[in-house]
Amino acid sequence: MNIIDDLNPCLPESWQFQPPREGGNGSIHQPGQYPNIIWQSRSRLPTAWETSLIASLEILFEQGIDELPTLVEALNQQRSFDSRGLPWTTASFQAFLQVNGH
Repeated sequence: MNIIDDLNPCLPESWQFQPPREGGNGSIHQPGQYPNIIWQSRSRLPTAWETSLIASLEILFEQGIDELPTLVEALNQQRSFDSRGLPWTTASFQAFLQVNGH
């Protein structure tokens, strides 16, 4: 894929992107003047670790596992640990979601 299809170059460099409460200044959306980029909310490609975690979560969700303690336990059983290679705790997974789960 070319870079315009993989990420949105107009997004600010921030992990804590907060959309404005009111309409923006048109730097991302202005009808007829900007392409509708499929992945408009990401400013970079996911890392291999992020892609692996997403795949693990999709499998667990398909199995009906969606309660936080059970989800954390299942991730650890699959050895799908945090980015430092440490087992998840409910607190560490919640902290991860605060930054990455928007």
